Amino acid sequence: MTPINILHLITELNIGGAEKVVAQIAAHLSKDRYNTLVSCLYDPGLVADEIVKNGIQVVDLGTRSKWDVRAAYQLFRLLRRENIQILHSHLFHANLLGRIAGKMAGVPIIISTRHSVAIGGKGRELINRWTTGWSDVTIAVSEQVRDAEMRWTGLGPGRLVTIYNGIDTERFRSLDPKEADAFRHEFQIDQDAPLIGIIARFHREKGHSILIDASPGILDRFPKAKILLVGEGDTRAAIEEEVHTLGLSDSIMFAGIRQDIPRVLSALDLFVLPSLWEGMPIVILEAMAAGLPVVATRVGGIPEVVEDGVTGLLVPPRDPEALAEAIIALLQDRKRAEAMGRAGRKRVEKHFSAERMVHQTEALYEELIKEKMGLEWGEEDGRWKGENGGGI
Repeated sequence: MTPINILHLITELNIGGAEKVVAQIAAHLSKDRYNTLVSCLYDPGLVADEIVKNGIQVVDLGTRSKWDVRAAYQLFRLLRRENIQILHSHLFHANLLGRIAGKMAGVPIIISTRHSVAIGGKGRELINRWTTGWSDVTIAVSEQVRDAEMRWTGLGPGRLVTIYNGIDTERFRSLDPKEADAFRHEFQIDQDAPLIGIIARFHREKGHSILIDASPGILDRFPKAKILLVGEGDTRAAIEEEVHTLGLSDSIMFAGIRQDIPRVLSALDLFVLPSLWEGMPIVILEAMAAGLPVVATRVGGIPEVVEDGVTGLLVPPRDPEALAEAIIALLQDRKRAEAMGRAGRKRVEKHFSAERMVHQTEALYEELIKEKMGLEWGEEDGRWKGENGGGI
């Protein structure tokens, strides 16, 4: 039996939603059917460590930047050396590089995943459009992302499929209440203080500034409330300065990057994500799996996850007043908030599990393997084989 060699290519492997998706797929793909390798253009960070712990090799292409032309040659050599038969790339730069190097190396199957409605402006959209035909299939992580890809590229339904992101829901269930108490103690937060949290990279699209603008109204109504900002990024310094200028440093806390996200979520009363645009945010799935009600903006794939009035509340983007009103409404009605949290957990377990995501991804792989390589998996003898009975 010889498994199909598959390479997952991504720009970097520091903490982020797309990076977590790669880690989940790599960890859960059938070991009998697929020999999985993961590669990044640069910065093999914390997610790379997690992938390696699961026994999967991570190859750092060692490029200096996203536009380092050496990356194409490095990837070409890797594809040929490892005899890669499926190249599955994620995010704009890796998608572009994968399409070019994959074609040069003669990889039988090339798949791209689009993770966001917006990928960085008209220039990138045009490059994506010019090269998208070099992928056999493009995966969109939500219907809104699928619509954006179709609108920009004109891809037909046969070349574009939606596979929702998924998470390991068990990581967020039945945590010891002492863990939540310990986390609050670490940040000197009273046990009865309402704790609102956002976990996201500090980038403009995540809407941290909108939450800061909403904070005075929230704190007027709930003076003991605390707002926790978890993450790092290029806008953190500006947000910290804004918090200081508004005199909110005692109420708004910066926690940096945390590796104990289930523990962080267990300490929260409410999760907030005021994004300006999105694809399918993994962190909302994690918050819902932890049983938290969610207040988020009605952008990208968020309304496909958060049922307004059922598992959380949705508000328009760039509207601090609406955001504050929604947060206050749930802090005022704890029973309603708890019911939303329970409904959210059930919804994620049913529709957004890692198992479901991997199953749909494997089904796509098998369809393309049959179409492009003429092979099917034989359950009886446990191998890939062609119509004449021969296999690999």
